[in-house]
Amino acid sequence: MKTNRTRNIDGRTAKRWRAAAVAATAGCIATAAHAQSWFQFEAAIGGSAYSDGGDGYWYQEGFEHKLRLTAPAYEAGITGDLYQREHWGLSYHLDYVWLGQIRTQSLAVTDADYNVSAHACIANCNNPANFIGSGHEASFIATLQPHYDVGAWQFGVEAGPFFHRSVWTEDVTGSLVGGALHVVSTDGWRFGYVVGASVEYKRLSLTYQYFGVKPTGANPAPPIRHGIHSLMLKYRANVF
Repeated sequence: MKTNRTRNIDGRTAKRWRAAAVAATAGCIATAAHAQSWFQFEAAIGGSAYSDGGDGYWYQEGFEHKLRLTAPAYEAGITGDLYQREHWGLSYHLDYVWLGQIRTQSLAVTDADYNVSAHACIANCNNPANFIGSGHEASFIATLQPHYDVGAWQFGVEAGPFFHRSVWTEDVTGSLVGGALHVVSTDGWRFGYVVGASVEYKRLSLTYQYFGVKPTGANPAPPIRHGIHSLMLKYRANVF
């Protein structure tokens, strides 16, 4: 037979167990709120900015030139969590990235007739050739992204390989080249690297990425870009 004291002790014990169960459930819910699916679709749209190779690389500062090195860009692929704790996680990204079409136009003389250090022509300055260039960058990226989560906010950095194809052509006209000349980049598909950082709120994130790309030395028409920056607004959605 239980006494009143025994009943009070049993009641307090039951309340403690119920409180512990509620706390554990709340913790699981909080952790689940941070966790993403292992397989999600993501898409992003924004812009890119190509960095050029400097004076003497398909243009000469001493002559008239126009460099249109910014372009619309987009990205699409899959992502998901490989590891997740209450405030820390590790995600993967497998994406196709289109970094946009760029164009250049410049007047220039031969390298022997131009002083790069002084940014000035030194010979045959009244007879420059006209250079018109265009190209784009298409790529696939595979990155890992460690991130820190605070409520619905997520702060992450990412890095990984960048498999890309650089397309670049130059059309040159003028007596300097004997009339007309058409040259095409021969780099083809090559590996580079990509690094980035992002700030995400729920499913929407602002993402910055830098694509490290360099032309090969044997290329007769190396692309003007020596690196590409991108800034995009990205959205992810659960698939499973």
